[in-house]
Amino acid sequence: MGLNDKEIVALSGAHTLGRSRPERSGWGKPETKYTKNGPGAPGGQSWTAEWLKFDNSYFKDIKERKDGDLLVLPTDAALFEDPSFKVYAEKYAEDKEAFFKDYAEAHAKLSNLGAKFDPPEGIVLDGVAGEKFVAAKYSSGKRELSETMKQKIRAEYEAVGGTPDKPLQSNYFLNIIIVIAVLALLTSLLGN
Repeated sequence: MGLNDKEIVALSGAHTLGRSRPERSGWGKPETKYTKNGPGAPGGQSWTAEWLKFDNSYFKDIKERKDGDLLVLPTDAALFEDPSFKVYAEKYAEDKEAFFKDYAEAHAKLSNLGAKFDPPEGIVLDGVAGEKFVAAKYSSGKRELSETMKQKIRAEYEAVGGTPDKPLQSNYFLNIIIVIAVLALLTSLLGN
């Protein structure tokens, strides 16, 4: 989608909000000390202790890994393992304002790019079929992921049933990230 390393790391910080439910995503615990009482339907596993507060605790918690009740996905861990991502993850763990600034810019860019999907059966809205997604059309092509990062992403994708020839039926993760990101942006704009 043409996002650079800084933008990818900043957008990952949206995990400071929300929680994962294993029955929906295949990731996380059914319940933790942070999610057992809700709000909303109790359960799931959050990335942060205060999973309704938008701040930089996601980066701090991923870096420290002190609490087994907090979720760390392979893509989260990679932020401190991949050298090109680590620079930004370290920065955001230390500087909340830098994270807020970079997140707002990356979120605006992502929103302006829109979302394209290519399920095998296609998408039809109001009788009009959608176009086939071609990643190169939306990418600047200026930056490639490291081979290590590509392997980690492929392993995670295949672990949930995806293959290069068979896309996943629905991209719930992206939908959740977009909702969380919008809530985070509104929270940061409107204050607590």
